[in-house]
Amino acid sequence: MIEEPIIESILEISDEKGGDSALDGFEFQVSSAIYLVFTEILSNAECALIYEKVEDFIIINDQINLYQAKSLNKNLTPNVLYSPSRKTNSDDSGLSIIEKMHINYLKVKEKVQNNRVVSNLIICENQVFSKLLSKEVENIAELKKINFTDLSSEAKSDIISATTFEEYEWENIYAHRIIPKSRHEEVTRIFIEDVISQVFGQNKINSAALYTSLAFEIKKIRKNKTILTSAFLLEKIPSFSELDNQLNFNDYVYLLNDIDKRNIKVPISFMQIQNNLLIRNHPIQNDYTQIKNLVTQNDCENVDDIVMKIETEDEFTLIKFRLKRHELLALILIVIAREVIQCN
Repeated sequence: MIEEPIIESILEISDEKGGDSALDGFEFQVSSAIYLVFTEILSNAECALIYEKVEDFIIINDQINLYQAKSLNKNLTPNVLYSPSRKTNSDDSGLSIIEKMHINYLKVKEKVQNNRVVSNLIICENQVFSKLLSKEVENIAELKKINFTDLSSEAKSDIISATTFEEYEWENIYAHRIIPKSRHEEVTRIFIEDVISQVFGQNKINSAALYTSLAFEIKKIRKNKTILTSAFLLEKIPSFSELDNQLNFNDYVYLLNDIDKRNIKVPISFMQIQNNLLIRNHPIQNDYTQIKNLVTQNDCENVDDIVMKIETEDEFTLIKFRLKRHELLALILIVIAREVIQCN
């Protein structure tokens, strides 16, 4: 049972995190959070996710797990852990990875003294733990997880010498290799399907739509500094079951003119927009409603005519600003398919 006072205490902590991460790093971070939440679901554990508060993200179950996700392009060595970071507009501290982890660990530990706090570093699966961390750990490069108590005395000494702290709670620091950077979304989606198959006993799930929805929810809790719970996800998952009436682009491509039929971006958007329409409060919902009203109230079913009205009438300014032509065409096809063809 997750205690509300613990969550409230963590949300009250002031931090200096700000600004957007680099896009590829942010996406890797999102996939890592989703992957680990589904690891909790697979274990039948109740959990709550807090995103970009104190750390990159925090998962609370029977303990407080702090996570810093780094899409490193090199193997993990003591030098990677203790080297000063490059100063940026959003972070000019120059602190190393392990110093930031320890500072954040102490912040949280001070607030929730009666609960175990664990600090975790996530790196890409395609990078490994270097023998420089410890020559005594057997097959260290093949491990998926390492506890820092297993670091060699030399590695620990180098870290302490190069950083501002005289001691670290090594037993509460872990590093993990979980997903590859280049295929983080694909691997996470496959894992989601496997978990749902084991938990629900079926795997007919639209994992692309579910992943997109979760990424959208994470961005919301990131902005609002709220939480995402495993209970919420378990309620949400069934709505992403593969439906027999999922629209097939090839059934409606005949509605496009010859030039638009050859635009390979339209079928891609056709699939993506259907996924986005499953997401509560996604901006595409408003676009759908506006085009639906145009189609049904004006008895307008010709795609080129609909595009012309949208491009020339002021009431569609926001849609024109938000959607590229291939996205607009895909959305129009979906509206016509659902509101006209399937209703006749």
